[in-house]
Amino acid sequence: MQASFQALTDAIVPSTGNGPHFYTSDIGVHEYIIYALDHYISIQQQLYHTTIPLAYPTAIMLDTAATQLVKTHQAQAFPQSLFPGGRMFSHLSRKDRIQTLAALENLEIDLFLLPSPFQNNAGLVKYVTDALNRFSMFGYYSEWLAYGSTRLYPPNHRQLEFFPFSWQQVGYPGVSLGYRDFRGFLLLMGRNEGEE
Repeated sequence: MQASFQALTDAIVPSTGNGPHFYTSDIGVHEYIIYALDHYISIQQQLYHTTIPLAYPTAIMLDTAATQLVKTHQAQAFPQSLFPGGRMFSHLSRKDRIQTLAALENLEIDLFLLPSPFQNNAGLVKYVTDALNRFSMFGYYSEWLAYGSTRLYPPNHRQLEFFPFSWQQVGYPGVSLGYRDFRGFLLLMGRNEGEE
């Protein structure tokens, strides 16, 4: 499962290092995607909204879609995964991984072959595929990386351990303590001469 999300972030997130063996997965954005899929998406089951872990079935969905594209000669798999323990999605080039995401988003794959809860659920497939892009960018450009060893803790227990390099890339000055709360607009009332 980890390899699928490492391959995903490697295809979506901008490269941050120099050299042929540096992948964006080295910085942990894939951990944010896994966390977000398992904690932030709720689906309706009968009469209730339930948060169910979606990371594992999403990884299987990516691999299944990649396999379908390879079998129909729309993508070509490398003999070896670039990511340890990876399945079919991680065997594809960056371009073919993006093509796999596009095929999922455009529903150009056989939905019957997808794992539960995605099987024959076009709405959920489109929603989660779109979320993968958003989660990748959010995990990269937010403070997630700077939480370091506390990033998997509940939000109230996370601590910034360093200044994220993605903030440096975009020129964000960082957290500023002491911003004043908005307390409304100052109302100036004009007075006419002779009024008391």
